[in-house]
Amino acid sequence: MSDPIWSEPDKVLDTYVAQIDRLTEPVDPGVQLSLTVHGLLVSGELIPQWQWFAEVSAMTNHEDAFYTGMAEHVKEQSDLAHDAVKVRDTGGEVSHRQYTALMAATKYIHLRNARIHSPDHAGRGGCLWRGRLCDVSGWTPGDSSD
Repeated sequence: MSDPIWSEPDKVLDTYVAQIDRLTEPVDPGVQLSLTVHGLLVSGELIPQWQWFAEVSAMTNHEDAFYTGMAEHVKEQSDLAHDAVKVRDTGGEVSHRQYTALMAATKYIHLRNARIHSPDHAGRGGCLWRGRLCDVSGWTPGDSSD
């Protein structure tokens, strides 16, 4: 039986990703991170979840309805969370929708220009990558793949 403490994401990384996810403007370039995921090194630029969906939608030079819809939904949640912080900080009353968006658990991390390094491959990638935060066993700011 696994220890529940080790199945939870790192609280510092979780908080960092949640803050990036609440950004309301696109990030370019994203914040460079290197992650250890199931023994592999994954490096890339951390971007907001809504931006990741929007970039996936635009990858093939046409808008994919599913990813476009997801991008719009996730962006709306990001905007609500961002507004909730502003309202809270000025002493205002946060709406139920804002509160729900603000308190939503961060479960995934989103990288652009991701490279996956394994012992038998130098580093494949330059792709958009989405992974579960609870699968990240270690991380460092910057690109440690060199």
